[in-house]
Amino acid sequence: MPLDRRRFDIILANLVGNALRHGALPVTVTAGLQPDGQGGTRLTVDVRDHGDGLPPTAIPHLFNRFYKADTARARSEGSGLGLAIAWENARLHGGHIDAGNHSGGGAIFTVSLPVNGHLPISRTELQAEPARL
Repeated sequence: MPLDRRRFDIILANLVGNALRHGALPVTVTAGLQPDGQGGTRLTVDVRDHGDGLPPTAIPHLFNRFYKADTARARSEGSGLGLAIAWENARLHGGHIDAGNHSGGGAIFTVSLPVNGHLPISRTELQAEPARL
């Protein structure tokens, strides 16, 4: 199924929102096109914050529905569904999301999606400087 702009926006909004809520500024978003090794192309988007990073024990569970890495967080601070929604949207479109800690500090989430003839964002947007929030 081709990735449409609305689903791409949902993935990106959940990843950026998570970085803004749980990481530290600046949050950077970078995108690029990468060969997939099979003659195709993948859109790769990195969302990085500059906070304390992810607890290593939390990383395998981050995309589980209702999972919250910090059990001390109040119920009103989120449902624990944002990353699960992003992960499922990526999976439905033949992609995946990886999470980890950046070597320079902070958490980094990388979404990789196949490009099937059209991009959900323009090539001009991909060539822009990294966005900083």
